[in-house]
Amino acid sequence: MEKHAKAAMTMPLPDQMASALPPLYAAWMEQLLAGPIPQETGATCSDCVMLAKESSPSTGSTHFFHPRVKCCTYLPELPNFLVGRILAETDPQWAAGRTTVEARLRAGVAVTPLGLGCFAPYDLLYRHSVPAFGQSQRLRCPHYLEDEGGRCGIWRHRAGVCATWFCKYVRGAVGLRFWQALRQLLAAAETSLARWCVLELDVGSAALERLFPAAPEAGHHPVLHGDQLDHVVNPAEYRALWGTWAGREEAFFAACALRVQSLLWQEVMAIGGPELQLFARLTREAHQRLLSDEIPARLQVGSFEIVQMGSDACRVSSYSPFDALDVSKPLMAVLPYFDGRPTEEVRQDILNQEGKSLDDALIRHLVDFRLLVPGDQLSHEGEMHRGPSYTCAKEVTADK
Repeated sequence: MEKHAKAAMTMPLPDQMASALPPLYAAWMEQLLAGPIPQETGATCSDCVMLAKESSPSTGSTHFFHPRVKCCTYLPELPNFLVGRILAETDPQWAAGRTTVEARLRAGVAVTPLGLGCFAPYDLLYRHSVPAFGQSQRLRCPHYLEDEGGRCGIWRHRAGVCATWFCKYVRGAVGLRFWQALRQLLAAAETSLARWCVLELDVGSAALERLFPAAPEAGHHPVLHGDQLDHVVNPAEYRALWGTWAGREEAFFAACALRVQSLLWQEVMAIGGPELQLFARLTREAHQRLLSDEIPARLQVGSFEIVQMGSDACRVSSYSPFDALDVSKPLMAVLPYFDGRPTEEVRQDILNQEGKSLDDALIRHLVDFRLLVPGDQLSHEGEMHRGPSYTCAKEVTADK
């Protein structure tokens, strides 16, 4: 029955390997979580699994990314302390990436003491171009190094959004929920620490008023100005945003990096307050589920779409359009047995009626990919897996 199922379907849970997070975040998560984070071995950035390859069959995808952009159709917002870490990088391997950050600094667009933000026109295009994710060269990240095979130039110090997004997850929706929880946590930490650095280094009250203006009145709708569309920075406004540090931007970012790199995770949570503590709890719980091999006591068929029908197998899409699953027709045929009755009773019924034995690993994989769901959970938990979204609050930037 498993002949045409995805190879990982009958494999044990992934080994707990060294974290693939950036060094700063990896150290913090070692202090927060009760064990290592398993690697997502299905998402192969160096040999992108989302690119169509003539020499090999499709690997669980219902569509593919453009080879000149891959999943890098996203402009990362880099908090001030990460900018400082990138600028301080001396390893020649990351020299080209450092140059891309220096270029953003020189341009001055969306460059503030909080870090490097997303300029308004890009934000507008990204939010209204969902089908363009993984396709549009216009939306390609400025830190994407096409001349070096399409690698990320700031990978070693990438922000939380890029560090936690994958096209495929070893444990399907369970993995997705963990990385979404971690993304939420890291985004909140980045926002809190960037603001903390601004206070610690004192840009001045006038600059703070510009960086954190009062909330607009209800019904206010922001508009794009001509300078924003042309990426033109107003020099006077730029200097005002930088306050006492105007003209010393790189020194400011370096000072931010120095302050943050020595912080323990407990100190980070103290800076972030209740919000960060709440997200930390959710991340710990999601991590525990990621490592658990428990099978729900009662299961029934989940919601999924058959996207391709073969002679002896079906390709189904459940939690993600990027991570379809190949399931043999005999296996599809026994799924209706799972009708909310106790799981062990259903397994015995399938064995008696169909002569098929479903082992724990197979059932767990079906649950991970939401072909089977606990109890009466027929709807997907959380959002469908698509491109990364902007999670940090938007601040006023000098290109406005």
